[in-house]
Amino acid sequence: MTTNVIDRVVRWNLDLDGDLYGDERERFRWYEGIAASSSLQSVLVPGAAAVMVWPLGRAAVPPLAVILVLQWLTMLLATLYVRRRRVDTVPRSWNLKRLVLTVLGVGPYVVFLVGALHAYDPAGDTWIGAAVGGVLGGTGAIIGTILKIKRRDQREALVGDDD
Repeated sequence: MTTNVIDRVVRWNLDLDGDLYGDERERFRWYEGIAASSSLQSVLVPGAAAVMVWPLGRAAVPPLAVILVLQWLTMLLATLYVRRRRVDTVPRSWNLKRLVLTVLGVGPYVVFLVGALHAYDPAGDTWIGAAVGGVLGGTGAIIGTILKIKRRDQREALVGDDD
């Protein structure tokens, strides 16, 4: 596999050839801690922005939007990295925990967008339309994910039949 910018950033960040994270056991524990921290940040940072935009209003929108974009880009980087390493990023199944984490991970972005639109035009219908669009978009994403899961299951069943 050829290396690209993402690979080089990850390799530098993980300090694979150095001793920044200690020996192999310590490194594994650091990675667990970093993963736990990242999981919490992916919910708490957007959640805080979604709440703060409503009382703080228009002046808060640009700095909070920058924070959210950077947060989203780092999550995208992680997804691209693991996909490149042939990790299946489509869920095997949906349970209550996965559903709650998905809503907590995606919901604040929608709430922030609606709040930002409301801050710029409180009397307008744009923010109401964005709220409705967020619900419709979320529904579309759920349907798309269900279809991906079914397609993958069908492919796996066909491969299993060939054996």
